Amino acid sequence: MGTIHKTGCVLCAQNCGLEVEVENNRIVKVRGDKDNPRSKGYVCRKGLNIAWHQHGSDRLTHPLKKVNGKFERISWDQAIAEIAAKLKEIVGTHGPKSYAYVGGGGQGCHFDAAFGVRIMRGLGSRYHYSALAQELTGIFWASGRFTGRQYLFTVPDEHRSDMLVAIGWNGMQSHQMPRAPLVLREFSKNPDKVLLVIDPRRSETAEVADIHLAVRPGTDALLTRAMIAIILHEGWQNKEYIEKHVSGFQEIEPWFRNFDAQAAVKVCELDYEEVRKACRLLSTRRWGMHTDLGVYMNRHSTVGSYLHLLLAAICGTFCVPGGNVIPGHLMPIGAHTDERDPKTWRTVETGFPALMGVFPPNVLPERAPGEGAGGPLQPVQSPALLRGHHGL
Repeated sequence: MGTIHKTGCVLCAQNCGLEVEVENNRIVKVRGDKDNPRSKGYVCRKGLNIAWHQHGSDRLTHPLKKVNGKFERISWDQAIAEIAAKLKEIVGTHGPKSYAYVGGGGQGCHFDAAFGVRIMRGLGSRYHYSALAQELTGIFWASGRFTGRQYLFTVPDEHRSDMLVAIGWNGMQSHQMPRAPLVLREFSKNPDKVLLVIDPRRSETAEVADIHLAVRPGTDALLTRAMIAIILHEGWQNKEYIEKHVSGFQEIEPWFRNFDAQAAVKVCELDYEEVRKACRLLSTRRWGMHTDLGVYMNRHSTVGSYLHLLLAAICGTFCVPGGNVIPGHLMPIGAHTDERDPKTWRTVETGFPALMGVFPPNVLPERAPGEGAGGPLQPVQSPALLRGHHGL
């Protein structure tokens, strides 16, 4: 028998506790750590298969350099020296905007992001292209408008909720919450709790839900606007909460006045009375909301995220126990970069602003190897240091 070590999985944001058995410096067995206060022994298949990632046959363990079409092993000293020389040449010739860092998109990339961002800023560049900017900048932008900082986003306080709302989120499969399948089943089976799912597909989460609103694909923002209009029309909003904690509501309230919610719900291909029933529950219960890629990667994702937060605010569940709360962190996942600030960098070719300090990778091809204001963005022909990460 090998030595048992307690550790944590880094393959999603929940960081479930693991106990790993190690023999001859290799992981031979993995199980959930029952002593972990968050996961309490729960672990999904990703965590159980970390040995495959740790000891994968295609994982790079030393620098490689392509010579005459083939990769050859070189020393760390040679790799670092050649990379440094190439970076110095490119940045010296074309300026800091010719350098971009691609990577550090979240879980499993903690050290990569820390070192990569430090190097980028040390060279004077702010061009950080990350998967976060291709998936989540809509919710980051909306959070910045609601809390004042894009990195102060919210998560559901499911421990103190009596209702959980899943919008474009199939937690039974994708998790995104500690012990997600167990929590969702608890909401489903507990007669004092409600699980509401808004999703076009009858997903595994929708299968166990108390209420499933099978919204027409791409109409999430329209449905949310209709739900806000219904709540305001009925006078179900939390007036005391709005008076104490919400500023600027009078400016946007006209968006919903005289809005034809019934016609909107019809476009969403839903039953109006079912939607109205859901709105009544939202206005009377302590509910937390979990949105995911079904919204973030869909049509009108940014306005949808904004309206979801507004829905929580008018119901009085934004930043309150049992609602959606701002999680603690050792360090922010990104930087607040307001596109209204002239100091916020934009992409050279497309003019897209940084949000949460990052840019979406899908605009990068527009820049390389174009001759923009910052000069050509050229790849560094340097040794490959890490699988899946490429220097620019």
